[in-house]
Amino acid sequence: MSRFLFVTLPEKGHYLPLIGPARTLEQRGHEVIFTAPADVEADLKASGASRVLLPDGAEKPSEALRGAALSAILRDPERLRGWIRELLVEAVEPQIEPLRRLLKDVRPDAVVIDTMADFGAIAAELEEVPWVGFATSLNPVLPEGLDSELLRTTRALEPERKRLFARHRRTARFRCSDVLSPRGTAVFSTEALVGPPPQQVELVGPSLREAGNLDLGFTMGRPLIYASFGSQAWHQPQRYELLLSAMQHLDCALLLAMGDLATDQANSRVRCVPFADQLAAMKVARVAITHGGANSVMEALAHGVPLLVSPLCNDQPHNLHFIERAGAGRGLDLDSTNVDTLVASLKALIADGPERAAAQTIARSYRRSGNEGAASLAERAL
Repeated sequence: MSRFLFVTLPEKGHYLPLIGPARTLEQRGHEVIFTAPADVEADLKASGASRVLLPDGAEKPSEALRGAALSAILRDPERLRGWIRELLVEAVEPQIEPLRRLLKDVRPDAVVIDTMADFGAIAAELEEVPWVGFATSLNPVLPEGLDSELLRTTRALEPERKRLFARHRRTARFRCSDVLSPRGTAVFSTEALVGPPPQQVELVGPSLREAGNLDLGFTMGRPLIYASFGSQAWHQPQRYELLLSAMQHLDCALLLAMGDLATDQANSRVRCVPFADQLAAMKVARVAITHGGANSVMEALAHGVPLLVSPLCNDQPHNLHFIERAGAGRGLDLDSTNVDTLVASLKALIADGPERAAAQTIARSYRRSGNEGAASLAERAL
């Protein structure tokens, strides 16, 4: 039996994709310990992590990076660039030594890091522990020539990131916001969505956890539309109003995950909840409406559900690029479109058309992999 330390960033979109491969490693007889630079121990354990150890001084995540506060940042390009700089540059150095101390205590045989956790790569190398990367985005497989605000920001930050590694006598290779491991980087997708991967990047299929249960009696047999804009950026009142207006013109049911904005609805075909078990919803959803977070995209396509994507920031336009190229959904700016356009788009996605067929083709390719590919990549680091 070997011991793996999983290093994650302290947000659902980062640690949830790591849970499935971690559980598979445990089923293969290995010990898995999770850690994060902030105190998300309760959430990690509730999500399926068997054991969690936090570095000294880990505090609760800041409420300034969720809900209405985060939405204000996302609407301000300069503040958004500052947030990314803080994550990829300013916050890295202070997190290295606490993780090194934890590594000395835990003595793992290998480390698995979220590929946006540069501090994890540096700490592992300084302690001479082999590490692999698990990407919680599709950034490591972005095609050359693609442009986005995030790519421009990370290109500008790359010299600083490389200097940070150099201060510790280490080198690094980046793809957008992600640091790539020389031992291999897992991306939770297949060629059916993203095409052939670059060197030292491995497409391992989806990362899936055990789904919970949802009470879907309110659907009364109607097609279900599932809508969510993430566990952090859920404060989108204008988008929710538009979706609720569209429901007046559709013979469907709507499950709307809307954080603290969740309210009772007079329409019996609409269920508003703070957060939903997304995997359970995807098992029955006909269409998924999303901001395009990598985890939401992965879970929808793993179940053959076509997507309506309205990006908010960061890697979300990249995910829309792959979805549209594969024909598994379409993009629509929910902050500027009208009800008629939204209704027409949803009717097309609900139908048995080419976008559903493309999503189901991707789902078939995902079913051939599951969590096994990522777990095997981790084992090869031993």
